[in-house]
Amino acid sequence: MKILIVDDSAEAAHILAEMARIFGCEQIDIVSSGEDAIGKAIMEEYDIITLDIRMDGVSGLDALSVIRGLRPHTILAIISAYTQEIGSGDMAATDVAISKPVPMETFRNLLKLTQEISERRKAIRELGA
Repeated sequence: MKILIVDDSAEAAHILAEMARIFGCEQIDIVSSGEDAIGKAIMEEYDIITLDIRMDGVSGLDALSVIRGLRPHTILAIISAYTQEIGSGDMAATDVAISKPVPMETFRNLLKLTQEISERRKAIRELGA
């Protein structure tokens, strides 16, 4: 499973990456801005992208709508200490919003469910082969 972690806090990004590794993710990319997240989403396909909300420049919420348009099937998870600031329009574009600090069990379940979705999509595509 391929994950992109978007957070301007190196410490928060590192914690999420370590949890992802513990739960079996081997392909983990980290960027610290919304601009870089959009660039990565243009260039690569991810199973899941986590987005912080408050970042300098392009915020996680601004990047969210662009990435959703680019990658409609990617799981988009807002992971932020400011989830109360998410409007209904942004909630419609995201799959889940989780408040920091993220409980390990919650993150494990998110990754497990994302993996299941990815595997089912692959199986569906193979039906036509």
